[in-house]
Amino acid sequence: MKLLLGDCLEVMASLPAMSVDLIVADPPYGINTKSDGSGKLNPWGDMCNAALWYCAWISECRRLLRPEGALWSFLNWRSLVTYQKAAADIRWPIESLLVWDKEWIGPGGSVGLRPSYELVALWPSPRFQIANRGLSDVQRCKWSAVKPNGHPAEKPVPLVRWLISISLRGCGTVLDPFMGSGTTGVAAMELKHQFIGIELDPVYFEAAGARIAAATAQLRLGD
Repeated sequence: MKLLLGDCLEVMASLPAMSVDLIVADPPYGINTKSDGSGKLNPWGDMCNAALWYCAWISECRRLLRPEGALWSFLNWRSLVTYQKAAADIRWPIESLLVWDKEWIGPGGSVGLRPSYELVALWPSPRFQIANRGLSDVQRCKWSAVKPNGHPAEKPVPLVRWLISISLRGCGTVLDPFMGSGTTGVAAMELKHQFIGIELDPVYFEAAGARIAAATAQLRLGD
């Protein structure tokens, strides 16, 4: 296990090429936020600017992955167009979109539908393959507004564990460039993989480290 505090672009640049087997990322969704006080302005400029940053970190992921590896990244419908532009710009197309059904209806405004899903995009390296060809692109994993470890964007361990388990054959190294509360690290440890986590926020970095260490110790007690 290796936990690294810092900006993911700087930290990933220091890692050797083709050194990880799988990347599970949950970057900030923050786009289309510029407002004149009465509503959203034309968001296309913001989306294009955001795509430059997406291009940068996704390109680093591509450099770090082994030929059999892949990148899974969480997103939502608002950020999908930014991801698509970034993928086109770096000529690494999205292979699949997983629909994560939360089995819970989130808060919404007074006009549109209330959200009950998020998305996870898959970018495969040249020799990556999901062995089970019977898997659907819709997966259910119950979630709610209560985040057990305090991070506002926390994802459920069972979902991340499933992503890892369908993607890796044998032991490997899993990287999370946006570690947050450490969910990917816990899932990787439970599946007995090596883990590299990167986090910019010192508070979440410490919390994730403590959480992953506790999960690892619990697993050792069960061996």
